[in-house]
Amino acid sequence: MTRVHARCGTIADMDDDGWLTNAEDELLGPLEDSPLPLWEIRGGHVTTGRLEAYLVPGLTSLAARGLIEVRRFDGWPQSWDRGSPMAGEDLLRYCRRLDAWSPGATPVLAAHITPEGRRCL
Repeated sequence: MTRVHARCGTIADMDDDGWLTNAEDELLGPLEDSPLPLWEIRGGHVTTGRLEAYLVPGLTSLAARGLIEVRRFDGWPQSWDRGSPMAGEDLLRYCRRLDAWSPGATPVLAAHITPEGRRCL
């Protein structure tokens, strides 16, 4: 697997921590303007297989690297400050639930880019 730097397309060795995977790069850009719930991140075109193999690892990796923050909400939309941060095993466990990526999911997880993540754009 190769890694790419966001927006520049330069290929590098995957062991270099300064590089993003294709999934991370694809997920990071849409989060620049405002927080998005998981179902908006997923979009209508993503298959279950792609969700499990691509989006879940990409989202959890971005969160673990501090490039995005994920918060849990009772409903959506809500003020970002009203959400409870989710990370680590709790985030991974919830993201693996396919219904978490569907409209109407409760609780709602939403992601937003961090200042560190903005530097990757």
